[in-house]
Amino acid sequence: MRTRHLNALLIVAFLVLSTAPLFAQRQQPNTAKLKADAQKVVSIISGDEAKTQAYCEASDTAKQIVQAGAERQREG
Repeated sequence: MRTRHLNALLIVAFLVLSTAPLFAQRQQPNTAKLKADAQKVVSIISGDEAKTQAYCEASDTAKQIVQAGAERQREG
């Protein structure tokens, strides 16, 4: 149960983080902070096999969502 909850939480966090740039496009990015945040996330995820698996699943899901959106735009 704990792993399932953790996986769901990681998926939600990934989706929130992946859409955040859409809302921050007008702001100038702080590249040093972005790099540090990315390194922190990678170190957290890579240290735990379950988190790595959840990240990969979330990444695949996000890619499918983007691909489906692109297909809808082409059709519409």
